[in-house]
Amino acid sequence: MSNGENNQLEDVSELLHHIQNGSSGAFVKLSERYAPLLESEVSRYIGSLSDADLEDLKQGALVSLYRAALAYRDDRGVTFGLFAKICIVNGIADTLRYIGKKPNDISMDALSEDEQADSNVNPQSLMLDKEQFSMLKRKIHFALSDFEYKIFELYLGGYSYAEIAEKVGKPQKSVDNALRRVKDKLRKIL
Repeated sequence: MSNGENNQLEDVSELLHHIQNGSSGAFVKLSERYAPLLESEVSRYIGSLSDADLEDLKQGALVSLYRAALAYRDDRGVTFGLFAKICIVNGIADTLRYIGKKPNDISMDALSEDEQADSNVNPQSLMLDKEQFSMLKRKIHFALSDFEYKIFELYLGGYSYAEIAEKVGKPQKSVDNALRRVKDKLRKIL
């Protein structure tokens, strides 16, 4: 890892520390640093949503970044960038559910695809993120039962509890219970 990459990681760690201690200025700096990720994730829905809904999506993504900054712990073996991306994608899916739209069947596999459009992406860090994502995906799959994993993927895909229940042929209460177990297990992993 180059000296610049080390400094950048230290800067993010320092910003996260300040955010977790209540600094709003540190969050502004962090959000500027992660603006390309936020824009990339939201831009997937340009053309399929109204300007107002896109603005809601941007706000939801920003809130998700803030929550990620507050919840992140570096002793879990996952980089903040990967953790933030997962939180942002989940936040966008939640916002889409709220505004009554479905994302395009987001799955854990779809999350692992790299956006090559960003010319600032370092191939080495991209490879590390991909490896870390694969490791996190394996941890999640190992921690969840097959049923829970299927429910989790459908939930990430933006399906409502009723739609998930219909797809898996189980009562809605079973879906609700499974998602509660998934969230509990993910809290332990992350």
